Amino acid sequence: MKRWIFNLLFWGIIVGMHTGMAQESENPHRVLDRECNACHTPEGWNTIRFDHRQTAFPLTGQHQGVNCVTCHSLADFRQVQARCGACHIDAHQDKLGEDCQRCHTSRSWTLLDPLTAHASTTFPLLGKHGQLDCQACHTSEVVGEFSMTRSECFACHEAEFRSAQNPVHSSLGFGVRCEECHELTGWRPATFAQHDDVFPIFSGKHRGEWEDCTDCHTSPGNFLVFSCLNCHEHRQSKMDEEHHEVAGYVYESNACYACHPRGSE
Repeated sequence: MKRWIFNLLFWGIIVGMHTGMAQESENPHRVLDRECNACHTPEGWNTIRFDHRQTAFPLTGQHQGVNCVTCHSLADFRQVQARCGACHIDAHQDKLGEDCQRCHTSRSWTLLDPLTAHASTTFPLLGKHGQLDCQACHTSEVVGEFSMTRSECFACHEAEFRSAQNPVHSSLGFGVRCEECHELTGWRPATFAQHDDVFPIFSGKHRGEWEDCTDCHTSPGNFLVFSCLNCHEHRQSKMDEEHHEVAGYVYESNACYACHPRGSE
């Protein structure tokens, strides 16, 4: 009786070992159209020599150090997507599209180049804007949130507008379309093209006859005050003589403008 039990246990162990060995030698790649030595070497299963450069997805940067099963299924290596979002969590919550390579490289998630990244947007980084960190304009507390950023100048430069002293923008009724006077290379030099609607300085006889606003606007910060007498050889004796027949003539700048609103004689 005991011998019978012994024989049963013995053959049970033998069969079990055989089954285990058979399971261990079973190919884990159920769908694979190549021989084992195409990827593995005699040194061991973990030494992989498969050349990914021969595929449609060559491994570059950080991808070179990733384990195969991080992206592939052992059962079927064909079941893999080249789309970044298939493996990586989208920190931008699908608000910037799926083409991560517009801003990042496989070397790291560090931004490739803000200028390049912005080139395909409605707000390319030109002039001084190209020197800024992303967070200077994208101020959301949510990491990776770059959408819903206003592009009008005043949204970022309200403080500069309200603190401007020469001229005092806020009290003189200046508009908030900064680009009408300023360039992207800096606040200065500034031009006020609409000035010709009030008095022509970019056309007519006064074009090129001035260098700075203070040539005519002699009261710092108050551009409602102007002088026609500082930059012209309008000696009072000469003007008095030329206007002696003009009713209501006064040797004063506002009077000059009242009669010569377009700067002509």
